[in-house]
Amino acid sequence: MTTSILEEWHEQRKNFNPSNPDRINQMHEFKEKLKLEEQTEENLRILVDVYCMLRMYADAYKIFTSVMDLGNKKDRKKLGSIKYYIDNPNFVKPLYPCKIREDQTTKTVIPEFKYLPNPLQSKIFEAEAVVTCDCCEQEVDVYYTGGIYAIEEVEYLCPTCIHIGAAAKKYDGTFQQDLINDKNVVNANFTEEVMCRTPGYVSWQGNNWMAHCSDYCAFIGYVGWSELVELGITEQFENYTGFSNEELSESLMNNGHHQGYLFQCLECGLYVLYSDFS
Repeated sequence: MTTSILEEWHEQRKNFNPSNPDRINQMHEFKEKLKLEEQTEENLRILVDVYCMLRMYADAYKIFTSVMDLGNKKDRKKLGSIKYYIDNPNFVKPLYPCKIREDQTTKTVIPEFKYLPNPLQSKIFEAEAVVTCDCCEQEVDVYYTGGIYAIEEVEYLCPTCIHIGAAAKKYDGTFQQDLINDKNVVNANFTEEVMCRTPGYVSWQGNNWMAHCSDYCAFIGYVGWSELVELGITEQFENYTGFSNEELSESLMNNGHHQGYLFQCLECGLYVLYSDFS
């Protein structure tokens, strides 16, 4: 194995994101490059790991069985993991190369979500590639990668399948982990809509949707203290973080270890802040 291949592998593994089309394609390019290298045991073991990261377990199995040592406990455990996914193909979908969009004008229709007024600006939906919705199996250029609380793993969902409840029904799941401050929400239709027809935000500890007054809040976006300052609302939000404003000003950072999630009440208009830690 050359040093450059090993260094590139460490870099690919460190930066890999199964929800990022560019990263998926880069891993496929590295895979093809690695296949042209000398077929040493070290290179083949890396190739096995690449196939596993791309969830192509049948390919990983073929190579791993040629280099594994059944006397090695780690190899036996790895073989068991690979075979598990081969035997349960519905639990995981392979990450095949993605079509990267060149035209940034989106074509996919985004329905109006009651609790998500700005689907793209709030970064709940993505529009960086053309993907296939796992639910309706149609190609879309606006999609959700936040997953769903269900047994089966889901990679991509289109806005319409979420909005009409088809995704929640197909996978028998919900988009929110829990609801907070919902004791005054008595309309069951509101709860069904936020749980089954509203995509969840991505969080460190599980997405929990805020309620205020007698309804659930609209999700505005991911924030740190600087974003609250920029919005001019550092003294105009209801605080559900458990920390004082002084403490938040020191630790709350967007894309940081203390992440903020900003909501807004649909009835009184008050901003509501929730946060969690990595």
